[in-house]
Amino acid sequence: MTDADQSTPERRAPTSTENRTPPAPSGLPLLGNAVAFARDPLTFTTDAVEDVGDVFRIDLPVGDRYVVAHPEYAARVLVSERDAFEKTDDFALAFGESVVAVEGEDWREQRQFLNPFFFGPQIRSFLPTMRRRAVERAESWDDGESIATLSEMQALTFDVLATTVLDFDPESNRAELRRAADDLNAYFDPLTWALPNWVPTPSRRRFEEAKETLRRELRALLADAETGPGSEDSLVSALSAAMGPDAGGSVAADDSGDADGENGQYAPDADGAVDQLIGLVFAGHETTALALTFTLHCLATHPAVYDRVEAEVDDVVGDEPVGWEHLEGLDVLERVVDESLRLYPPVHALPREATRTVEFDGDVIPAGGELLVSVFALHRDSRFWDDPATFDPSRWHERERSDDAYLPFGAGARRCVGETFARVEAQVVLAALLRRFRFERVGDGDLSLSPAMTNQPAGDVPMRVHRR
Repeated sequence: MTDADQSTPERRAPTSTENRTPPAPSGLPLLGNAVAFARDPLTFTTDAVEDVGDVFRIDLPVGDRYVVAHPEYAARVLVSERDAFEKTDDFALAFGESVVAVEGEDWREQRQFLNPFFFGPQIRSFLPTMRRRAVERAESWDDGESIATLSEMQALTFDVLATTVLDFDPESNRAELRRAADDLNAYFDPLTWALPNWVPTPSRRRFEEAKETLRRELRALLADAETGPGSEDSLVSALSAAMGPDAGGSVAADDSGDADGENGQYAPDADGAVDQLIGLVFAGHETTALALTFTLHCLATHPAVYDRVEAEVDDVVGDEPVGWEHLEGLDVLERVVDESLRLYPPVHALPREATRTVEFDGDVIPAGGELLVSVFALHRDSRFWDDPATFDPSRWHERERSDDAYLPFGAGARRCVGETFARVEAQVVLAALLRRFRFERVGDGDLSLSPAMTNQPAGDVPMRVHRR
């Protein structure tokens, strides 16, 4: 079910028997849409959907890019015709041979290897650590203190990832891993994305420095797992064991070799194991930190909803530590998280490259064309949502989470492997924090967005915390 009529007005997706190049919004001579897109890509996209249709072209000096912004088209790209669309080269540039970037059989082997760390009993076993890290973070705040919410949530979610999936002490000298992971976003800021790869920019320099730091620190982490006592349940230990002598040899020795596993099993070499960790370090904490930040912002700016969530947490959890048995009773909190993910999706667009010519109701995207599935535009479209700019968790009383116009974790087989982990973490962390503090926005409460690879707020979202 959806809030609003999903019919497609003629002005949005006209049909024709003639194949044509998708239209582009009006732009500047030579620069095309580069200035408007770099200035505000989210508004540019939603305006373009309104003005020129559900499939449109971004006219850039580096060449045309394409955007699709209709549930039917998103489903084709991500589900029914996903063989016609693959990850763009940017993913390999940032994440190498990791599950975030690879295709085909490589992806299937890696996904099968990773699944046990992100589903079922393993996540349940992680919950006490999630709770403990949230409590420790909250106890570091003073009553009445103003905190930089985004930075605090990034530190918290990195601590959770480090002490669960990765099994290392985030207070060690590898704490710079988090700062480096945050800087991977730099390559994908709108201005850099709109410029040729050979143009040096401050963002690209930060990106290259971040990759060097991550590779150095993660290689050392793998070497420690190879020689130390680490947890057998950690992903780092599993990657170290999966490498083996036939899959790249010792990390410490920096050997390299054939990364193809026997019998279809994932067996990375040293570089492949590091790539996997880079992708998971970035995806495993950044998007959840954003979801927590946006949810706290929404609560702080909607006091009536905040009161209901607070009352629910007090009633369901009471004075006990937040546990697995409490989660199914936190219905209002779950709807609040769903709605904040709709209004502020941490991943605002899903990039793909067409492997063949693809036609959308007469509009043709050529083979090799790069396109974005605009999650942000789908989440803010009045055809699919009543009053889409309004934060309204009550809409989730009737609406099911589906893959039509709601894609915070993608869709289809390549749906985010960490979705369940992220949802459990968000509920546990929020329940633990809201029991201890009331969050109050500092300033006028406005939230501006500054998207890169993820949907970043413009600033650290300062909040004042008042001990309950």
